Amino acid sequence: MQPSMAHELNDADEQILKLLLEGRNLPQNLADELGYSRQYIQNRLQMLKAADYASNLGGGLYEITDDGREEIGAESGADVDELRDALADARAAHEQVNGDALGEALERMADLLGVNDAE
Repeated sequence: MQPSMAHELNDADEQILKLLLEGRNLPQNLADELGYSRQYIQNRLQMLKAADYASNLGGGLYEITDDGREEIGAESGADVDELRDALADARAAHEQVNGDALGEALERMADLLGVNDAE
């Protein structure tokens, strides 16, 4: 494994990382959303990857790393796999129109996200 390179974030880097907080994304989508060229976003992603702030999952799909979250001051939050499982449960319950199961799945997602009913 290569050591990470020091990297001072510019405005575009912070915007990219904030979008990656919302979920995995592709350079073209990020470019469209942020108003930069795909090539510029690709270059910034390579720098973010070298600094261990983002990782390439293959096929051009990027996600933010724990170091990236820390760099922009975002909380790690729930485990992504747990959250995906909770979402899958909620979708399955919705399809079955099972109110109890849906309620339990939604409560589980809220717990994972740290959201309470008052919000």
